[in-house]
Amino acid sequence: MKKLFIEIADNHYKRSYGLMDRKSLPINNGMLFKFPTSDKLHFWMANTYIPLDIAFIDDEGKILQIESMAPLSTRNISSNKPCRYALEVNKGWFKNNGIKVGNIIGGVGISDLNKKAQIIDPNNPAPQQPQQPLPNPDIKLDLSFKEMLDKANLQGKDLIAIYRTKSGITLPPKVISPPFTFEKDENGRHDAIVKVWDCQTAGWKSFIIDNIINLEPKEKEENKKEKEI
Repeated sequence: MKKLFIEIADNHYKRSYGLMDRKSLPINNGMLFKFPTSDKLHFWMANTYIPLDIAFIDDEGKILQIESMAPLSTRNISSNKPCRYALEVNKGWFKNNGIKVGNIIGGVGISDLNKKAQIIDPNNPAPQQPQQPLPNPDIKLDLSFKEMLDKANLQGKDLIAIYRTKSGITLPPKVISPPFTFEKDENGRHDAIVKVWDCQTAGWKSFIIDNIINLEPKEKEENKKEKEI
């Protein structure tokens, strides 16, 4: 099973903006476009500088089609069949990881395909399992650091961050608190930098999101320490 860290484009603004203005994308990161219903999907690469591959995916998480997309191209790349999701990754990621049409994607943003669906018989309230279990995913999606920051922002929760500076120095873990606000970098990418409250120094700090090495909820770290004691 391959693991991919994703941002989720699940509203009109996020889907319209996509990966525009970015000059790079971490190797195992991508963006999942999530639509309300299945339909024929159309994409292009206006203002998008990274060579990408896109997978068109049905409601069950099955890849129906994979296409390559050239930077800055305004040519429409369309799904041949109605699809519910599209997944953009760095060009070559699918091939390099042995992912092909017919493979299954599951995890964050797509229904959890590791669990068997339950069928309720009105004459028998006990849930019955289907005869054929749903397949395990070939790609398991997880939240990217950008999505973790967005989620913590909405929940008002602290995170523990490990960060590498531009000069390559890895800073000790630090507790950061919301509100997390996103800012442009010198290339114009609108969410490349996150401004956070650094609890150790009691001051505001700005981090380049792609330079974050690790993020995890503060309570998770506290629970880990309790178990060690």
